[in-house]
Amino acid sequence: MSVPLLRTLILYLAVVAAVRLMGKRQIGELNPGELVVTILISDLAAIPMQDLGIPMFAGLVPIATLIALEILLSHIALKSRAFRRLLNGQPAIIIRGGMLDIRKLRQMRLTTDEVVENLRKQNVTSVSDVKYGVIEPDGTLSVILKQPQQPVTAEMLGLTPKDTGLPLVVVSDGKLVQRSLDLLRLDGKAVENRLKNQSIALRDVFLMTLDDCGNTFIQRKEGA
Repeated sequence: MSVPLLRTLILYLAVVAAVRLMGKRQIGELNPGELVVTILISDLAAIPMQDLGIPMFAGLVPIATLIALEILLSHIALKSRAFRRLLNGQPAIIIRGGMLDIRKLRQMRLTTDEVVENLRKQNVTSVSDVKYGVIEPDGTLSVILKQPQQPVTAEMLGLTPKDTGLPLVVVSDGKLVQRSLDLLRLDGKAVENRLKNQSIALRDVFLMTLDDCGNTFIQRKEGA
């Protein structure tokens, strides 16, 4: 019983390490090469996990080889634009000036229903509102709206909104998060003083975020 458990644990850790080496992308953001490698890795790991008669190295060696190959191809793609376009593909414009490019849709085997669905996901109600619609190499649709349909910004209204930074978790479940404090160049005492000014004890805080502009969010624990 311990042998299958140990093999499963080792192969699980190997697959997790392999995916981490490939990067933190979601499945929908993988380029074709990365997707193929991900599928092959899962299959290779499953074989020695299910059959104890197969040596574990029969799964680990091919996984390591695939990861090494993927890293090598990624480095080549960084250096060569032509190879990058061959490996990942290139963007395709399917909407120009509020009109669908029918030839490009047929070439990419996209239906009008799929295009409209993707526009709805971006809160675009009509193709005529789109200046450019681009299918990215990862298959997502990027949209540039026509000028009248673009969201109103503070600059257009002549306003100067309050500056904001990147919020970091400085307190989680009543405990200080040292890494966030180091990034903000603060010590725990400064955070406790902020809480004290609002009559809140550190142990009563479920979540506290703070950015480099001083903006704070605090949520107390239930019943605190």
